[in-house]
Amino acid sequence: MPTHPDDVRRRIPLDEIQLQVVFGSLLGDAMLVGDAGARRLRVGHAADRLPYATWKYERLGALVAVAPRVTGAVVTFETVAHPVFDDLAHLFYRDRTRPRMKAVRRDAVLARLTPLGLAVWMSDVGRLQLRADSFIPAQEALALTA
Repeated sequence: MPTHPDDVRRRIPLDEIQLQVVFGSLLGDAMLVGDAGARRLRVGHAADRLPYATWKYERLGALVAVAPRVTGAVVTFETVAHPVFDDLAHLFYRDRTRPRMKAVRRDAVLARLTPLGLAVWMSDVGRLQLRADSFIPAQEALALTA
């Protein structure tokens, strides 16, 4: 029986760079969507941030089935459903008292954050602009290692 490509993608373990992009994104503008067993990461930015969204898409690689798309003033993409998102759901969840707000167990997340994850978070909230193409080699080595 043939296997759907998304079923294969669900078995690919995230590397440390992908995990840091996920952590930083979830601390910023991204959210987990879907029910247990079918959770995905949804990334959305203003359309003028297409290069940044594309950078995230490239880092997440095979976890994303469809390239970022611009719809009106927003660029979005979603990952395939992956068990790691079920594992992270208790750290990043919806606040039941404020349904439109995200709740984060920051103590647990910050303990796992590397400089790359922090840079993604700060880029998502507009504190800095992450442009890996302008890194000097030492900065790139630091940002892309755990």
